Amino acid sequence: MKIISKPSRYFNERKAPIDMLVIHASPEPTLERTLAFLIDAIGVAPVSAHYVIDRDGTIYQLVPEDKRAWHAGVSEWGTMTDLNSHSIGIEFQCPSPNTDELGTFTDEQIAAGIELCRDIITRYHIPLENVVAHSDIAPGRKKDPGPHFPWDQFVKAGLALQHRHPKT
Repeated sequence: MKIISKPSRYFNERKAPIDMLVIHASPEPTLERTLAFLIDAIGVAPVSAHYVIDRDGTIYQLVPEDKRAWHAGVSEWGTMTDLNSHSIGIEFQCPSPNTDELGTFTDEQIAAGIELCRDIITRYHIPLENVVAHSDIAPGRKKDPGPHFPWDQFVKAGLALQHRHPKT
């Protein structure tokens, strides 16, 4: 798996061990806009993610895994808070013509995402119940990765539990 480094300056030290994986989706129209948003915080407060997966399957690493990326925001999962400290954040590029919705995903990026997630879950022994959507940890505030994300492929690959991921 080839990973291209595109460092962000928006991270700090973790306060907890890695035991979660958070799936995100960016509706920005281009990869360049997504990277500008996550690396340079163009037009917003600083945010970041550990990885971005482009539509062609190329994986970009923005923040080292041992650092706390700023992707989860105000969120919780069970009794856990400060999910940025607990998790690795993966952003999938999925532009949409309607800015209120998320687009679809390509076979190439889903294959790359499955490979990356399998590697992370294995290395950190992340329980499958802790592989979550951004919408799972910030319901009402976030909708990503959205109804088009193919959770069934992740379940089939043994990387997620279907009942944890609402389709809306």
